[in-house]
Amino acid sequence: METAYVTTLCNGDGYVPGVEALGKSLDLTGTRRPKVVLVTPDVPHGARALLSSQGWWIRDIDPIKNPNEDGQRLFSRFANTFTKLRAFALTEFSKVVLLDADTIVIKNIDDLFERPAPAAAPDFLLPDHFNSGVMVVDPSELTFARMMEQLFTSGSYDGGDQGFLNSFFPDWYHLPAGHRLPTGYNMHHFIYQFLRAHPGLAAHVEGRAKIIHYTVQKPWRSKPTLTGGSKEWWGMYFDLHPEADSPWMRRVHAMEDWSFDRALKALLSS
Repeated sequence: METAYVTTLCNGDGYVPGVEALGKSLDLTGTRRPKVVLVTPDVPHGARALLSSQGWWIRDIDPIKNPNEDGQRLFSRFANTFTKLRAFALTEFSKVVLLDADTIVIKNIDDLFERPAPAAAPDFLLPDHFNSGVMVVDPSELTFARMMEQLFTSGSYDGGDQGFLNSFFPDWYHLPAGHRLPTGYNMHHFIYQFLRAHPGLAAHVEGRAKIIHYTVQKPWRSKPTLTGGSKEWWGMYFDLHPEADSPWMRRVHAMEDWSFDRALKALLSS
């Protein structure tokens, strides 16, 4: 059976630029795997047509309501994150790599399809838990049905899909090493920028970083983006939208990263 990269788009078209940049970044790695985007009914036709023209396979899905009350969620945007669980039901594929729409890929990651599932990288704040922004998944109707059964009983430490998935796969940390991805497969953008800004660490990150995850600021929604990785994300987006590109805009986004580097150096030297 075929394998695929999968992401989710719900709650309108606010994350369309993220899906676009992710798709472009995958294309640039030379992968031949399909790109599948799961879209809910509230995503407008124009957004669907745009993504389809960029090589995405469109799959219509119903949203999954977050079972946690607003006050239990770490971020308000977690209201829609449980919809990504639909990827576990994509049984037309033998294995999928599930990528959040706020990630970009900077090196080929087809080797992830050789990993056992579930596979994910440690979370930045809780290393014995995994970050669900990048996951290797074996789709299964049985697994998905069990998830839906446990949705209102398992709990979620962050009020989102990540907390739930860590409850659903409680033994992840103790599974064989193949289930634990190196941090380069899910590197937070501020960590990426921090490592690149330090002369002694730059070569290390260049060789290991494969996926940048924009967990703090979303470049297309946060202007300026001062937490790193701005230049990389906008480079992907401008490749798709040359009408928005200009040497001046590229300098602006490079300056955003430079500002992060300067602030970091000042902090480390104090």
